Amino acid sequence: MTAAALDVFTDEPLKDSPLMTLENVILTPHIGGSTHEAQEAVGYQIAMQVKEYLKHGVIQNAVNVPSVSHEEYLELKPYIVLAERLGSFLAQVTEGALENIWLSYSGHIAEAKTELIRNSAITGILNQALEEKANLVNAASIAASRGLHIREEFKPKGSTGGAGSVLSILVRAGSEEHIVKGAVLHKNAPRLLHVDGIEVEAPLERHLIYLRNHDVPGVIGRVGTILGDHRINIADFSLGRRTDLVGAEGPREAIAVVHVDGRIPDPVLAALRQIPAMQQAKSIQLF
Repeated sequence: MTAAALDVFTDEPLKDSPLMTLENVILTPHIGGSTHEAQEAVGYQIAMQVKEYLKHGVIQNAVNVPSVSHEEYLELKPYIVLAERLGSFLAQVTEGALENIWLSYSGHIAEAKTELIRNSAITGILNQALEEKANLVNAASIAASRGLHIREEFKPKGSTGGAGSVLSILVRAGSEEHIVKGAVLHKNAPRLLHVDGIEVEAPLERHLIYLRNHDVPGVIGRVGTILGDHRINIADFSLGRRTDLVGAEGPREAIAVVHVDGRIPDPVLAALRQIPAMQQAKSIQLF
């Protein structure tokens, strides 16, 4: 028995072709690009796509991620960075087992190709919470295999009355639920804007200390003293406190995000947790 290959070039479906009825015929579709010139063109195109990814991070013509132009990628890149750092921050302050992830896009990014922003946020969460090696390509599929439910909400510019673009990420881990919001300032600076109902503006970069405490006098001074005693330099100290519970019994809740120059040793965190009003002290690493 001999085998032969036959190319059939047609724009019409082959479902009615007599070839379909033959048991000794296997029909496989393919692009008519087997000539020397076509193969050279395909090789050149693949090389250019690899170059664009290695040089600029631009993903083109991929099967499982959206294809974007270089111009589109340049516009999305600051929000891709913001999303991963917000996700990483959120995962590091959450202690329970993750179950759900919600993302909300407001402003002009709600009208963009947000799949890369979504995957970047999931990457930041998974690589911290589950120690997965997720990336822009596989993050969504890893989340699905882990049983995580992903939901997205889009609020285009003008629908909420706000200015600029804001990315919100909420995670649920058992009875625990946390939400963060962030934006890009000065075209490329990712900033934290909000944590769990408390407004706070802080840089999202490198080494941070996240503090949650009762809003009582003396906490900031104690924090500064402890860091100074351990020769830890403060680059930025951002404060926020809950304003929706004014008049309620007991002290209000406050948070602080302290940007420092290096990693935080465990003894320093232990000392911060010994402050009577302190509820939570976490070391956050963002790169």
